[in-house]
Amino acid sequence: MNTPQQHDTHEIVIAATLWLIHRYQQTGCCKLARMIEQHLAWMHDRGDSPRLADACRRLSFEWRAVSTATSMRPTHPILH
Repeated sequence: MNTPQQHDTHEIVIAATLWLIHRYQQTGCCKLARMIEQHLAWMHDRGDSPRLADACRRLSFEWRAVSTATSMRPTHPILH
């Protein structure tokens, strides 16, 4: 089994974080919020890559905007 290269891992984490943010917008699910925070922390900890550091900044900004807007919205159960 081939292990992903670090570059591939970065791409996967960025894409997954974007997907999680968009899914959180739809559901407001607290579990998704925790996973987004974990992904952003992972990217922040590996900020030695300029591309990853830039993605972390952009996604953190987007996450703050989404999480603030979603927290003001009334919540109701959503089936995943």
